[in-house]
Amino acid sequence: MERRTIRTDILIEGTGLHSGSPAAVHLKPASNGIAFIREGIRIPATPDHVIDTRLNTSIGIGSTRISTIEHLMAAFYGLAVTDCEIEVSGPEVPAMDGSALPFISRLMDTGTSPLGSPCTPIEIPGAIRVEEGLSWIEVEPGEFSLSYEIDFPDPAIGRLNYVFRGIDFPGEIAPARTFGRMQEVEMMRSAGLAKGGGLHNAVVVDHDRVLNPEGLRFPDEFVRHKVLDMLGDLWTLQAPLMAQIRAHRANHTLHIRLARTIRESLQG
Repeated sequence: MERRTIRTDILIEGTGLHSGSPAAVHLKPASNGIAFIREGIRIPATPDHVIDTRLNTSIGIGSTRISTIEHLMAAFYGLAVTDCEIEVSGPEVPAMDGSALPFISRLMDTGTSPLGSPCTPIEIPGAIRVEEGLSWIEVEPGEFSLSYEIDFPDPAIGRLNYVFRGIDFPGEIAPARTFGRMQEVEMMRSAGLAKGGGLHNAVVVDHDRVLNPEGLRFPDEFVRHKVLDMLGDLWTLQAPLMAQIRAHRANHTLHIRLARTIRESLQG
Protein backbone atom coordinates (compact mmCIF):
# COMPACT_ATOMS: atom_id res chain seq x y z
CA MET A 1 0.00 0.00 0.00
CA GLU A 2 0.97 3.63 -0.44
CA ARG A 3 1.31 6.15 2.34
CA ARG A 4 -1.75 8.40 2.44
CA THR A 5 -2.77 11.72 3.95
CA ILE A 6 -5.98 13.74 3.98
CA ARG A 7 -6.80 15.85 0.94
CA THR A 8 -7.60 19.12 2.76
CA ASP A 9 -7.87 20.54 6.29
CA ILE A 10 -10.70 19.29 8.52
CA LEU A 11 -11.98 20.97 11.70
CA ILE A 12 -13.94 18.79 14.14
CA GLU A 13 -15.38 20.23 17.36
CA GLY A 14 -17.05 18.64 20.36
CA THR A 15 -16.61 17.79 24.04
CA GLY A 16 -14.01 15.64 25.77
CA LEU A 17 -15.39 12.35 27.10
CA HIS A 18 -13.28 12.32 30.24
CA SER A 19 -12.53 16.01 30.84
CA GLY A 20 -15.99 17.31 29.94
CA SER A 21 -14.21 20.33 28.43
CA PRO A 22 -14.69 21.79 24.94
CA ALA A 23 -12.37 20.07 22.50
CA ALA A 24 -11.48 20.51 18.86
CA VAL A 25 -9.11 18.91 16.40
CA HIS A 26 -7.78 20.58 13.26
CA LEU A 27 -6.55 17.89 10.87
CA LYS A 28 -3.98 18.91 8.27
CA PRO A 29 -2.28 17.08 5.38
CA ALA A 30 1.23 15.90 6.22
CA SER A 31 3.98 13.63 4.97
CA ASN A 32 5.91 12.75 8.13
CA GLY A 33 3.66 10.34 9.98
CA ILE A 34 0.76 10.92 12.35
CA ALA A 35 1.37 13.46 15.10
CA PHE A 36 -0.76 15.50 17.48
CA ILE A 37 0.15 19.10 18.31
CA ARG A 38 -0.90 20.92 21.46
CA GLU A 39 0.41 24.27 22.64
CA GLY A 40 3.12 24.13 19.99
CA ILE A 41 4.41 20.71 21.15
CA ARG A 42 4.44 18.02 18.45
CA ILE A 43 3.74 14.54 19.84
CA PRO A 44 4.11 11.63 17.40
CA ALA A 45 1.31 9.07 17.75
CA THR A 46 3.64 6.17 18.44
CA PRO A 47 3.79 3.55 21.22
CA ASP A 48 6.82 5.31 22.72
CA HIS A 49 4.76 8.43 23.40
CA VAL A 50 1.81 6.71 25.10
CA ILE A 51 1.85 7.81 28.74
CA ASP A 52 -1.52 6.61 30.07
CA THR A 53 -3.87 3.75 29.21
CA ARG A 54 -6.43 4.12 31.99
CA LEU A 55 -9.79 3.83 30.17
CA ASN A 56 -8.33 5.66 27.16
CA THR A 57 -5.07 6.08 25.29
CA SER A 58 -3.14 9.26 26.08
CA ILE A 59 0.09 10.47 24.53
CA GLY A 60 2.43 13.13 25.83
CA ILE A 61 5.81 14.79 26.07
CA GLY A 62 6.81 16.35 29.38
CA SER A 63 3.80 18.09 30.90
CA THR A 64 1.92 18.27 27.58
CA ARG A 65 -0.56 15.47 27.03
CA ILE A 66 -3.47 14.62 24.75
CA SER A 67 -6.05 12.05 25.80
CA THR A 68 -8.53 9.74 24.07
CA ILE A 69 -6.79 9.51 20.70
CA GLU A 70 -7.92 5.93 19.98
CA HIS A 71 -11.18 6.58 18.09
CA LEU A 72 -9.58 9.06 15.69
CA MET A 73 -6.62 6.71 15.27
CA ALA A 74 -9.07 3.91 14.46
CA ALA A 75 -10.60 6.09 11.74
CA PHE A 76 -7.12 6.63 10.31
CA TYR A 77 -6.66 2.85 10.33
CA GLY A 78 -9.99 2.38 8.57
CA LEU A 79 -8.95 4.59 5.65
CA ALA A 80 -5.24 3.70 5.76
CA VAL A 81 -4.20 7.27 6.62
CA THR A 82 -0.52 7.06 7.55
CA ASP A 83 0.32 10.77 7.64
CA CYS A 84 -1.60 13.61 9.28
CA GLU A 85 -0.97 16.46 11.71
CA ILE A 86 -3.69 17.08 14.29
CA GLU A 87 -3.74 20.37 16.17
CA VAL A 88 -5.70 19.86 19.39
CA SER A 89 -7.52 22.53 21.38
CA GLY A 90 -8.21 21.24 24.87
CA PRO A 91 -6.92 18.23 26.79
CA GLU A 92 -8.37 15.51 24.61
CA VAL A 93 -9.85 14.56 21.27
CA PRO A 94 -13.64 15.21 21.04
CA ALA A 95 -15.78 12.24 22.03
CA MET A 96 -18.42 12.88 19.35
CA ASP A 97 -20.96 10.02 19.67
CA GLY A 98 -18.50 7.64 21.34
CA SER A 99 -17.60 5.84 18.12
CA ALA A 100 -15.27 6.39 15.17
CA LEU A 101 -18.18 7.02 12.78
CA PRO A 102 -18.19 10.86 12.92
CA PHE A 103 -14.43 10.90 12.27
CA ILE A 104 -14.46 8.44 9.42
CA SER A 105 -17.48 10.15 7.84
CA ARG A 106 -15.63 13.49 7.75
CA LEU A 107 -12.50 11.81 6.40
CA MET A 108 -14.50 10.05 3.67
CA ASP A 109 -16.29 13.29 2.75
CA THR A 110 -12.96 15.11 2.41
CA GLY A 111 -11.06 12.23 0.83
CA THR A 112 -7.48 11.06 1.09
CA SER A 113 -4.49 11.39 -1.21
CA PRO A 114 -1.57 9.03 -1.89
CA LEU A 115 1.86 10.41 -1.09
CA GLY A 116 3.72 8.42 -3.71
CA SER A 117 5.81 6.41 -1.28
CA PRO A 118 5.26 2.85 -0.06
CA CYS A 119 3.95 1.85 3.37
CA THR A 120 5.39 -1.56 4.08
CA PRO A 121 3.13 -3.84 6.15
CA ILE A 122 4.60 -5.09 9.42
CA GLU A 123 5.35 -8.82 9.42
CA ILE A 124 6.07 -10.12 12.90
CA PRO A 125 9.01 -12.54 13.17
CA GLY A 126 7.25 -15.06 15.42
CA ALA A 127 4.52 -15.69 17.98
CA ILE A 128 3.95 -13.00 20.63
CA ARG A 129 1.87 -13.11 23.81
CA VAL A 130 1.16 -10.34 26.30
CA GLU A 131 -0.94 -10.94 29.39
CA GLU A 132 -2.09 -9.51 32.68
CA GLY A 133 -4.13 -11.65 35.04
CA LEU A 134 -6.93 -13.31 33.07
CA SER A 135 -6.47 -10.96 30.12
CA TRP A 136 -4.21 -11.76 27.18
CA ILE A 137 -3.42 -11.13 23.52
CA GLU A 138 -1.72 -13.66 21.24
CA VAL A 139 -0.29 -12.86 17.81
CA GLU A 140 1.03 -15.19 15.13
CA PRO A 141 2.40 -14.48 11.65
CA GLY A 142 -0.15 -14.74 8.85
CA GLU A 143 -2.84 -12.93 6.90
CA PHE A 144 -4.53 -10.23 8.99
CA SER A 145 -7.40 -11.19 11.28
CA LEU A 146 -8.46 -9.97 14.71
CA SER A 147 -10.55 -12.18 16.99
CA TYR A 148 -11.67 -10.41 20.17
CA GLU A 149 -13.56 -11.93 23.10
CA ILE A 150 -15.06 -10.12 26.09
CA ASP A 151 -16.75 -11.55 29.16
CA PHE A 152 -18.69 -9.31 31.57
CA PRO A 153 -20.89 -10.34 34.52
CA ASP A 154 -23.66 -8.01 33.34
CA PRO A 155 -26.30 -10.01 31.41
CA ALA A 156 -26.72 -6.99 29.12
CA ILE A 157 -23.16 -7.60 27.86
CA GLY A 158 -22.22 -11.17 28.75
CA ARG A 159 -19.70 -13.12 26.70
CA LEU A 160 -19.18 -12.00 23.11
CA ASN A 161 -16.69 -12.76 20.37
CA TYR A 162 -16.11 -10.96 17.08
CA VAL A 163 -13.74 -11.70 14.22
CA PHE A 164 -12.68 -8.81 11.98
CA ARG A 165 -10.75 -9.55 8.80
CA GLY A 166 -10.15 -5.98 7.67
CA ILE A 167 -12.88 -5.91 5.01
CA ASP A 168 -15.41 -3.20 5.99
CA PHE A 169 -14.25 -1.01 8.87
CA PRO A 170 -16.71 1.85 8.11
CA GLY A 171 -19.69 -0.52 8.18
CA GLU A 172 -18.68 -3.20 10.67
CA ILE A 173 -16.63 -1.39 13.30
CA ALA A 174 -16.72 2.42 13.05
CA PRO A 175 -20.33 2.84 14.36
CA ALA A 176 -19.70 0.83 17.56
CA ARG A 177 -19.79 3.15 20.60
CA THR A 178 -17.81 3.08 23.80
CA PHE A 179 -19.66 1.61 26.74
CA GLY A 180 -19.71 1.68 30.52
CA ARG A 181 -21.30 -0.07 33.47
CA MET A 182 -23.57 2.00 35.70
CA GLN A 183 -21.85 0.87 38.91
CA GLU A 184 -18.52 2.15 37.58
CA VAL A 185 -19.67 5.63 36.57
CA GLU A 186 -19.23 7.24 39.99
CA MET A 187 -15.88 5.52 40.43
CA MET A 188 -14.68 6.93 37.11
CA ARG A 189 -15.91 10.42 37.91
CA SER A 190 -14.26 10.41 41.32
CA ALA A 191 -11.03 9.55 39.49
CA GLY A 192 -11.49 12.58 37.23
CA LEU A 193 -12.76 10.56 34.26
CA ALA A 194 -16.01 10.39 32.26
CA LYS A 195 -16.98 13.96 33.21
CA GLY A 196 -18.30 14.52 29.70
CA GLY A 197 -19.87 11.09 29.33
CA GLY A 198 -23.57 10.41 28.96
CA LEU A 199 -26.10 8.49 26.91
CA HIS A 200 -25.33 10.77 23.96
CA ASN A 201 -21.76 9.47 23.62
CA ALA A 202 -21.68 6.06 25.34
CA VAL A 203 -23.72 2.93 25.78
CA VAL A 204 -24.50 2.51 29.48
CA VAL A 205 -25.66 -0.78 31.00
CA ASP A 206 -27.22 -1.47 34.38
CA HIS A 207 -26.97 -5.21 35.01
CA ASP A 208 -29.44 -6.62 32.45
CA ARG A 209 -30.56 -3.34 30.87
CA VAL A 210 -29.19 -1.05 28.20
CA LEU A 211 -30.14 2.43 29.41
CA ASN A 212 -29.88 4.18 26.03
CA PRO A 213 -33.43 4.75 24.71
CA GLU A 214 -32.37 3.94 21.13
CA GLY A 215 -30.81 0.63 22.15
CA LEU A 216 -27.78 -0.90 20.46
CA ARG A 217 -26.51 -0.33 16.93
CA PHE A 218 -25.45 -4.00 16.72
CA PRO A 219 -26.41 -6.92 19.00
CA ASP A 220 -22.68 -7.31 19.68
CA GLU A 221 -21.82 -3.59 19.72
CA PHE A 222 -19.78 -3.97 22.91
CA VAL A 223 -17.17 -6.32 21.46
CA ARG A 224 -17.11 -4.45 18.15
CA HIS A 225 -16.08 -1.35 20.07
CA LYS A 226 -13.26 -3.28 21.72
CA VAL A 227 -12.07 -4.20 18.21
CA LEU A 228 -12.27 -0.49 17.31
CA ASP A 229 -10.16 0.45 20.32
CA MET A 230 -7.53 -2.15 19.53
CA LEU A 231 -7.27 -1.16 15.87
CA GLY A 232 -6.81 2.47 16.93
CA ASP A 233 -4.19 1.56 19.52
CA LEU A 234 -2.26 -0.65 17.08
CA TRP A 235 -2.31 2.11 14.46
CA THR A 236 0.26 3.84 16.67
CA LEU A 237 2.60 1.55 14.70
CA GLN A 238 1.44 3.61 11.68
CA ALA A 239 1.50 0.62 9.32
CA PRO A 240 -0.78 -2.39 8.77
CA LEU A 241 0.00 -5.63 10.56
CA MET A 242 0.28 -8.92 8.73
CA ALA A 243 -0.71 -11.05 11.70
CA GLN A 244 -3.40 -13.23 13.21
CA ILE A 245 -4.44 -11.65 16.51
CA ARG A 246 -6.52 -13.15 19.29
CA ALA A 247 -7.52 -11.03 22.28
CA HIS A 248 -9.31 -12.15 25.44
CA ARG A 249 -10.67 -9.58 27.91
CA ALA A 250 -7.96 -7.15 26.85
CA ASN A 251 -7.76 -3.38 27.32
CA HIS A 252 -5.79 -0.31 26.23
CA THR A 253 -2.88 -1.29 28.46
CA LEU A 254 -2.44 -4.66 26.73
CA HIS A 255 -3.07 -3.16 23.28
CA ILE A 256 -0.20 -0.71 23.75
CA ARG A 257 2.01 -3.33 25.40
CA LEU A 258 1.52 -5.45 22.28
CA ALA A 259 2.39 -2.52 20.00
CA ARG A 260 5.58 -1.88 21.99
CA THR A 261 6.49 -5.58 21.94
CA ILE A 262 6.01 -5.72 18.17
CA ARG A 263 8.19 -2.65 17.69
CA GLU A 264 10.89 -4.11 19.93
CA SER A 265 10.79 -7.42 18.04
CA LEU A 266 11.39 -5.59 14.78
CA GLN A 267 14.24 -3.55 16.20
CA GLY A 268 15.87 -6.59 17.77
